[in-house]
Amino acid sequence: MNYEYDKLYIRPWGSSEPYQEFPYEIDGINTLPEHDASANDVDLDAYTNTAGYTIRNRVRHDVATLEFNVPTMSGGELHDMFDMTTDVWLDCYFFYEPEWSFVSKKMYRNATVKYHKYYIDKENPENNIYQNVNFGFVEE
Repeated sequence: MNYEYDKLYIRPWGSSEPYQEFPYEIDGINTLPEHDASANDVDLDAYTNTAGYTIRNRVRHDVATLEFNVPTMSGGELHDMFDMTTDVWLDCYFFYEPEWSFVSKKMYRNATVKYHKYYIDKENPENNIYQNVNFGFVEE
């Protein structure tokens, strides 16, 4: 498979099945061409002392996070996104700027998913419209 540097690919952690483009394409159009990525430090018991200096106990650095904000999704698309990310751990493959290469990271989907919902069809929630859908992935 040829991987594109501006896309994210996922599969269940430990799986040998092929990566799926995340979230997916609809009618040949990539539904999520952009995301925010960052590399963060993890500190244990960091604090600022009385002299105003920050005391750090850095446990890890360059912990990858990927944040998504999708302007508009249908209920069906949101349902598919949840189905793709139900596993506790995911194998995420993407271009990671701090290493300037493609990497495979063990990640989980952040439990916080926010959106604004419009009820279009009270019979079938997959026809509803969701806007400003925010969610992210965090490295183990």
